[in-house]
Amino acid sequence: MDAWQISLLIAVALAIAEVLTLSFLLLGLAIGMVTVAALQFAGDGFNAMRDVLAFAIASVIAVVAFRKAFGKRSDQQKLEQDDINRY
Repeated sequence: MDAWQISLLIAVALAIAEVLTLSFLLLGLAIGMVTVAALQFAGDGFNAMRDVLAFAIASVIAVVAFRKAFGKRSDQQKLEQDDINRY
């Protein structure tokens, strides 16, 4: 298997794990791995420094974008009455 195929499999695994966790963190990491796979496919294969740098930059941008778009769980407002059946 080529390096880009392995990177793409890791991206798919991260995307599947994201479906199970629903945290939008692993989806950002999956986008970073897709970026690495695209660079490996278009470029000369595996280059550790380029791949790590591209993964880090793409992942941070994706995670920040998802946090701004969907908000963190701590951004949600807590209701004054937690239990509507207590009366």
